[in-house]
Formats: sequence, C-alpha cells, structure tokens
Amino acid sequence: MKILKVSDFFLSEEHAFSLFDMNRQSMEDVHGHEFDELVIVRNGSGFHIINDQAEFIHKGDFFIVSAHDVHCYESTNKLSITNILLHKERSFHFINNIGELTAGIKEYTASMKKRRAGLTDEELAQVIELTDKITRQCDARYDKAYFAMAESYLLSMMVMLYQCSTRRECRATPTDSGKRHLLNYLRENYTCNINWDYLCEESGVAKRTMFRFIKEITGYTPEKFQQRYRLLKTQELLRTSDLTIGKIATLCGFSTPSRLTEAYKKQFDRTPTQERMRVSNSVIATQGN
Repeated sequence: MKILKVSDFFLSEEHAFSLFDMNRQSMEDVHGHEFDELVIVRNGSGFHIINDQAEFIHKGDFFIVSAHDVHCYESTNKLSITNILLHKERSFHFINNIGELTAGIKEYTASMKKRRAGLTDEELAQVIELTDKITRQCDARYDKAYFAMAESYLLSMMVMLYQCSTRRECRATPTDSGKRHLLNYLRENYTCNINWDYLCEESGVAKRTMFRFIKEITGYTPEKFQQRYRLLKTQELLRTSDLTIGKIATLCGFSTPSRLTEAYKKQFDRTPTQERMRVSNSVIATQGN
C-alpha cells in the first residue's frame, strides 16, 4: 500500500500545513499518509472508502482523514476536492490550539449518518477565495509576515468549517434544502424500497426534478445509485464483520443471499465468499510479515 510522505507535500520544514486542490478526482488505489488530511468537497460526488467503510460524499461535505487511516475514492462523478494537510508534529507559528477545532470537526463529521448542513454555495465560495489567498502567499521567503497571513486565512477557514459542522440542516433556499434532505435520506435509507412519491412530497421537489438531480449529482439513475450503494456497504461488512452472507444480504437490502451473490459478482467479478477469502488471506499475509 502506498504511503504519502511529508517530504513530498509540505513546502518547507517550517510548514505545519499544506494545501492542494484536486480537480476531477478519479478512483485511486487505497493509500495512507504521514499527516492528517482535511477534505472539502468543492464539487461533484463519489464514494469515500475509509478503513473499508463506504460513505457517499458530495458538494459541500467535509471530513478529516487521520494519518493512521487508509482510504480511497470510488465511483466518482466530477469530484473536485480541496485537501488541507496538517503535520502531526509541527507547531504553527501564530495559531495555538488548532487541534481543538480539528477534533471538533472530526467528531461531528466522522459519520455521514449524522444529519448535517454541509457548506452552502456562499461558504464554498469563501473556501475557494481563502484557498487562493493562501496559495498566492507562496514565494521563496517564508518569513513571519508570510506565515501570519497564511495561518490567518487557514484559521478563518477552520472556524467556518467548525461552525458548519455543529449546525443542523439549513440551506439558503427551500429547493436547496430539499435537495440536501434528499441526499441525506438516500444515505440513511439505501437498504429500503424507497417510496419516491412520498420522498418528493417530503422534500418539496418534483419527481422529474428529483431524478434528474440524482443523475446529475451521482452519475447514476436512482435505482443504479441505490444498487451501487448497497454493494459497497456489502463489501464493507464482508471486510469488517463476521456476519453471515445471509445476514449481510438482509442488512444491505437484498431479498435473498443468491440475489446478493449475483449482483456482487457482476459488480466486482468475485462472489461474497471469494471476497471474504481475499480478506482472510490478506490478514494472514500481514501477520506473517
């Protein structure tokens, strides 16, 4: 497994943080890194697989990946992210106790199952503006003025993220609020047979608009998106639990184990049983080393 090194991503030995914009983030192999990483989704969507747990992410979401975590992105759709890299052992020049902000953000965003607002378009615009201000500070002289300005912009961004992470669902317009509610509902109810008429009424979004929105955000029709979500959650349980395949089928919304096996093999070119064997062999190999 690839481990991203501090030496490849921080501008100097004086930097306690670094910042990167990744446009159209594609699927990549599982990897880890020597630093903490705060991820802000600026646009698009995809599935974030962290420590074998699958979560659907989309525009406005943000979360922290710790140095001991391993993760990757799958089934991405125009996914663009901002990565703020935080060195675990270096102190900031002018910011004290920033760890309290990052700990709070991690606590409130650790599980996508918790309903939360996500960044509004206006807040995302502020993130982009602050990101640009930080990157424009980069020059050959990393003096006190440089770090004072760069860290002040970072602190403004971190405070905004912390405030957003602690508030409840709240969007600028009823339409935006309905769409956020819809995506949160899909996260929570991917195993269910969804009553789309009821969901449209509850969200205040017309069915045609809803289906078009889901396809635009995820790259899938609602049915295919739900199937993909179920299969990734199946993969998660196969890798992280000792539950029987029959129990996993029930938990992930498949009517029978055979339906699960058929869909899983079609998606991943291996059966659930073979997936379990791959995990077991990997654990044995790791213990052997």
